[in-house]
Amino acid sequence: MTLGEWMIPVMNVALVVGVGVVLPLALRDRLVLWLIAATFVVLALALPAGPLAAVCVVPWLGLTTRLGVNALRERQGWPAMAAGFSGTAALALITSRLELTLFDIHEPIVKLTALHFTYAGAGTLALAHRLATVRPGPWSRATRWLVFIAPPVVATGFLTKLALAQVGGAVLMTLGAWLVAALQLVDVKTSGRARGLWLVSSLAPLVAMVLGVSWAAAQYWPSVPALTVPDMVPTHGALNAFGFVLCAHLAAALDPR
Repeated sequence: MTLGEWMIPVMNVALVVGVGVVLPLALRDRLVLWLIAATFVVLALALPAGPLAAVCVVPWLGLTTRLGVNALRERQGWPAMAAGFSGTAALALITSRLELTLFDIHEPIVKLTALHFTYAGAGTLALAHRLATVRPGPWSRATRWLVFIAPPVVATGFLTKLALAQVGGAVLMTLGAWLVAALQLVDVKTSGRARGLWLVSSLAPLVAMVLGVSWAAAQYWPSVPALTVPDMVPTHGALNAFGFVLCAHLAAALDPR
């Protein structure tokens, strides 16, 4: 298989792992419920596109809605925002499985929206919030805001086709991811069995985010070297999803300090 031929398998695996592992760790919910939701996501991806496939995403949306409402009731703003990103991802996958074209955005971008709001949205925001909680300070607080602002700015860029929003959002997301990675280096030095996971998580976005900014810039300035979308998924996407976000959440679960 060529690099681009890995796009669909990587996307599907990342969605299932995101729902079954990353989101329950990020949103601090019962794993078994999310494993059930992930099983339905497998069905949603396996079934032919249509209403039945879209309905299989509803358990994901339901779990997210419950957590978001509970967080708002308890006045926990940042967990509520992470749940909001997760809900956006679920709605994007529903749109994808219904094969709807909204705002002139076509596949695979619709499905990739579900992935981005799962990992760059909910997953990374939860990492930034953890850092702001365990090591409060101006840098960790700034990181949390960067990670929160970046995904909506990128989405605005896709909707408006404005370079300032799309490229600027990619730059903001890069800065946020790099700051999370840099602040996690403390965990690399102090943790025990999770040290390797923290190290992989801290290194993964260094190259991956450069690829993301290059791709965004190439949409407006063709002279900028960039990979194609099929090649971006198994490189930029896999590094960020599995290397950066998943490894960090697994490390945090192994090293609760």
